[in-house]
Order: sequence, then C-alpha cells, then structure tokens
Amino acid sequence: MLPAACLAGLLFVGCTTETTETHYVKLSEVACTFLGEGGPKVITVEANPGYEVSSSASWLKVGDEGESSFSLTADANDSGSERVAEVTVTAGEASVVISVNQLPSDSEMAHYRLLNKFNYGAVVSPNGRYAGGSYQTLNNDNTYNYHVVIIDLETEEWHEVGEFQSSLYKPTIPSCITDDGTLFFSEYNTYGNLVSTLSGDNYLLEKAYPDWIGESNVEATTADGTVWVGYQQWMNGDDAVAAGYDGGHYMPIKWTNGEPEILPLPEKNYRNEPWPYGRSVMARGVSYDGSVIYGSAWDNTNQGMVYWKDGEVHWAGEDIREFEEVTLIRQEDGKEVPFTLTKGLMVYAERTNISPNGRWLCAAYAVDTATEGMHNVITSKCPAFFNTETGKTYIFDEYSGSARSATDDGIGFIVNSGGASGYVVDIESGTQLGTTEQWIYDNYGITVPAGYIQRLCPNGMVLGYSVMNVGPGNLSVAWYVRPTEM
Repeated sequence: MLPAACLAGLLFVGCTTETTETHYVKLSEVACTFLGEGGPKVITVEANPGYEVSSSASWLKVGDEGESSFSLTADANDSGSERVAEVTVTAGEASVVISVNQLPSDSEMAHYRLLNKFNYGAVVSPNGRYAGGSYQTLNNDNTYNYHVVIIDLETEEWHEVGEFQSSLYKPTIPSCITDDGTLFFSEYNTYGNLVSTLSGDNYLLEKAYPDWIGESNVEATTADGTVWVGYQQWMNGDDAVAAGYDGGHYMPIKWTNGEPEILPLPEKNYRNEPWPYGRSVMARGVSYDGSVIYGSAWDNTNQGMVYWKDGEVHWAGEDIREFEEVTLIRQEDGKEVPFTLTKGLMVYAERTNISPNGRWLCAAYAVDTATEGMHNVITSKCPAFFNTETGKTYIFDEYSGSARSATDDGIGFIVNSGGASGYVVDIESGTQLGTTEQWIYDNYGITVPAGYIQRLCPNGMVLGYSVMNVGPGNLSVAWYVRPTEM
C-alpha cells in the first residue's frame, strides 16, 4: 500500500503582473490522503518566479525543496481521529493550496488515481477488473501517435498494448472493456471500432452487416463478454426517409457469441409520431446478464430512451410520457408548423446508465414548453430513474442534469448540468446521500474532487469524472477509486 493517495493532476494557477510578467504555479497534486503510519510524498512543481512552500500543521513537514519538486512527510497519527492540514505554494502573486488529510493509524483506505494522461476519458469493465483509455504523443512532423492502455485494476499495472500513427488508427473515445481485458474504441478514421486486447492484438471490428453503408460500433458488453450491444448505419438519411418504416438510418444490434441480430424498434418515434427521417435507434448499454438492453433514438429530433426486455421494445418511462399537439409559428415567414410537445425520458451516448441486473435505467426527464408567441420550443431536463420491473419512474426535479448510473438496490448517481458536480441519492425514498465527494469519503475514507460517479462495480471499484484545469482550459478528467480489498 502506498503511504499516500493523491489527486495526481496538473493544477495550474497563474496571473499577470503590471509588468506583463506571468506568475504561475503548476503542481502535480491537488489533494493528498496519508495513511495513519505516515510517510513521504513527492510533489512536482513548475513555478515562475521561484516558489515558496509552507505547511499549516507541525505533523506535516516540507522537505527536499528543489527547483522542480519538494516532499511532504506526515508523522504517524496516533490521535485516534482524522486530521487535516493545508500546504501553500506561492510564486510571486500566484498561490496554490494543497488540501491534506491523514487517517488514524488503524485505518484501511482505498486508492485514488486520476487518469489525466488519457485524452478521451476511460472505461472500466463490468466487474471492475480492468480499465482502459488512450493518450496522444506529438511527432516531429506535427502528427500524432495514439497509445492504447489497459490497466489491470488488481495490480494497478498499465499495459500499453498498441501505438499507432494517426494515419493508421485514431482510437479516441473508449466505448467499453470486458472483464477479460478486451477494449473497444471509437476509431476516428473509419467511424467504427478498434478492438485491443491484453495480448497485443489490435484490429478493426468487422461489419455485422457488410452491405450496410456504416461501420459497426460496440457500445457495451455483458459481464461474461458473450453479448455485445451497439449499432450500425443501414441507409443514409434520404434513403431512410424514402424507405419509411421498411428502412432505417441507424439500427440497434445485439451480438451473441459474435452473431448479430437487429433489435426491434418502436412503431412510432419518441414524440409518438411517424419516424420523420426513417427509423433510427442506437443500443447503448446492457445489464450484466444481457436480459435488459437500453438505447437512444437518433433521428435528429430527440434522443428518447428505449429499452428491450423479454423480447419486447418499450419507451422508458411509459408511466410519465405525455403528448400535446400544438402549432408553432415559424418566425422567419410566419408558416404554421405542427409539433408535439412531449414529456419523457432521454439519454444520449452514455453507456453505463443501467444497474448491473437491469432493474434501474438512468436518464433525464425532459419537458417541452413552447415559448411565448409559439415560435420555439424549450426543453428543460432533470435526473430521473426508471424501474424496469415495476414500470415506475422516479423524478428528481430539485437537480439539474441527468441520472448517470445506479446500483441494483437503488443507490442512484446524478451528474449536474456541465458535469462539474454530482450527487448520490436513494432512488425510492428520494433521500440525498451527499455530494459525490461526501459519499466517497463516507464509504471509502478518502478525499476526491467534486465530480460525478460514472460507474460503481460490484467489487467496489468506482469510475468517476471531474472538471479540472489540466492544461489550456477546463477538461472532464476520469478517475477511479480502488478499494483496498478486491
């Protein structure tokens, strides 16, 4: 076990003086948790002008101050309770504070790891065995190489299983990873999937339906990896419109042991109307046993949430869906346009909005409202959870944003609009269990930044995201919390 678990991201704080000299401090850590027995931790620093560092507590000592790093060393904590301190790093007019806490001597703790090296986020396997992502390096000719990484979460060892010049493969956003370490990426050159394995095999996913115009994309897998779900483009938009219900734009696909099948689609679209641009639905996520699949409509007018269970397709939240037919007045020419104002559940491209056994689906409750003068429609959204066993929807209109994931026993995870913060709730009682960082601290005993939980695995592994300043501007950065015992 490491002596300290730290938020190992690049924190940049800077300002410009009246003489236009930029004063700044860049640190490798933004917060640290020490075990009770204490120990050292090295902090790397870039600063202009030279930096000064001080600790607010006598038990936390600063040492080994060099041009690019210094150390923090915590004494053993025999107080019987947690203690906190602050470390202030100052360079001219720029200043950064590192928050530090230390657990009592007899405490066990989890590990926190910030995956800021990954350029496009990370995914974790259903049972928390592996995680994966990619990062880029710049070549001398201003092209990029893409590096594919699979992390063994039992040992926390990083396996770089592929490196590709951007003209060959661009593995950008990771879609999913199986519990045997097979990683699926969105491949930007082909708009299909790059598949990478622990053995170092890297290949493009074959089309499920070779005659269709688009590439196949796998979005999620079951726990044993025998069932994949995703989509493939069948026709272009014009051909799909011409074909009507007998055709389709994007079609949801389920693979069982590599054999694809097209999932059934609703007869009407999210607004209870004929599909205006041809049928178009993408399968996005699946329960661990494959019994429940969910997806999103993709017809350029909405992203209504659908789900498949017992061989049937349904719109999620059927108990709260409402429709009102109105006439909008087009502002540019006064033309009257019929429109159906709708209340229902929406989901976009999220792949983990389902509890492991498929009982809970996680979405946004969307309410359409016509503006004054009937010229436009505004859609407001708040988090909602849908129980696929009872058919009941639970709406949390005191929050903005959407529901992002859930446990089988009804603990729900919410992300606020913008992704900067999140909350944990008891779905059926409506009780708030705390912010993301409060809930992590209460259950794991460590400090994490404000953010939201993307996935909680049965073994206690947590995948989360936070908005951080890790370079030029704020980015959404993945992190995970690994329990001591797995």
